[in-house]
Amino acid sequence: MRLPQGPDERDELQDVARQEREHQRIHGPSDEALLRKLAILAKSIKRNVQSLSRRVINNSNEMDEHASTRTTASGASSQDDPAPRLPTEVCGRIIDHVAAGLGLYYPSLAGNPNLLALQSCALVCRDWYFHTWYHLHRRVYLRDRNDVRSLARTLRERPRLRNVVQQVVISGVIQHLGTFAAMLAGKLDKLSEIIIEDAEWTVDSMRMEDVGYLATFHRVRTLTIMNVTVPSIARLARLISALPGLRNLRCRGVGCSQEHPISPVSLPLNSASLEELDVRWVSPTIQDLLVRISQASRLRRLHLGVEGALNSSSARRRSQALLDASAASVEVLCLLIIEPGKVSSMDSDTVYFTTGKLYMFALGLSD
Repeated sequence: MRLPQGPDERDELQDVARQEREHQRIHGPSDEALLRKLAILAKSIKRNVQSLSRRVINNSNEMDEHASTRTTASGASSQDDPAPRLPTEVCGRIIDHVAAGLGLYYPSLAGNPNLLALQSCALVCRDWYFHTWYHLHRRVYLRDRNDVRSLARTLRERPRLRNVVQQVVISGVIQHLGTFAAMLAGKLDKLSEIIIEDAEWTVDSMRMEDVGYLATFHRVRTLTIMNVTVPSIARLARLISALPGLRNLRCRGVGCSQEHPISPVSLPLNSASLEELDVRWVSPTIQDLLVRISQASRLRRLHLGVEGALNSSSARRRSQALLDASAASVEVLCLLIIEPGKVSSMDSDTVYFTTGKLYMFALGLSD
C-alpha cells in the first residue's frame, strides 16, 4: 500500500533525489545518500502510521456513539410500546361471557349492566366492535318503517344476522308491524319473541291482511304486549292467532278502545297450545278474552297481577275467573299484588286452595 506523504517530505525526497543524481554524475553511486533517503522515508512512514492510527481510533469512537444512540432510542421505544394484548380469540370469549348474562327474558333492558358493558366493548377497537355487534343485535328495535327497511338491507348485506336476531321490539305507530311481517317473512330464522310496547294501535294504523304474514315466523313462541291500547278485541285475537308456534302470551298494561264488543269474538286458533300466561293490569274486556283462552288451553304457568286488595267486586270476580279457568292444569302461580303501604289479605293458603297445585308463590309491593 502506498502511504500518503506531506509536502515537506516530498520536497526533502526530491532534494535527495536531485543531489543523488548530481553526486552520481560526478562521483558515482554513494551509500551515504541512500541511507539519508531511507531515513527520510522511514520518518514519513512513521508519521503516516500515527495519522492512520488516530483516524482509526476516531472512527471507532464515532461508531460507539452511534451504537449507544441506537440502543438508547431502542430502549425508549420499548418503553413507549403498548402493553401486550390478549389474543382476539380470548377477547371474543370474554365478550361472549358478558353477553350470556344479558337476560333477554326481561322485557326491558334499560340500565342492564351487561348491556352497558357490551356497548362499551363495541367502542374499544374494530375487532371488538364486530364481535359485539352481533350480540347487540339479538334484540332489534323497530320504531318506524325506515327501521324495518334498514333491517332488511342489513340482512341482505350480512346474512349471518338471520341466525342472530332473537327478539324484535315494535314501538311507535304500529303500522310498521305489517311492513315488518311482509318484508321479513321467512328471513329471521331464530326469531323467538315479538314485543309490542308503548305503541299506538288504531283501526287504520295497520291492515290485518299483513298480520297474516306473521304465520311464517313459526319459531316465535312468545308475544309480549305492554302499554298498548288495542282498537278491538277481534284485532287482538287475530294477532294472537297469527303466530302458530305461540306458547307464551304476556299482556301488561293493555287496554281496549272498544269496551263492549258488538259480537262474540272467536278464540285464537292457537289457544290450546298456550303454556304460559302473564296478565298484569289489563282492561276488563281484555281479561275476559284471556279467561276464555285459559279455559281452552292447558296452562302450566300463570302470572297474575292485580291492583290493591281486590276491593272491587268486578276485579275479584275476573281474577277469580282466571284462576278457576287455569286451576286444572297450572303448575306455577305467581301472584303480584300492588298497593302502596298495604299488604294484601290474600295469603298463600287461599291461593293454594284455589289452584290445587302450588309450586311458587310471589307477592310484590311497590315502593
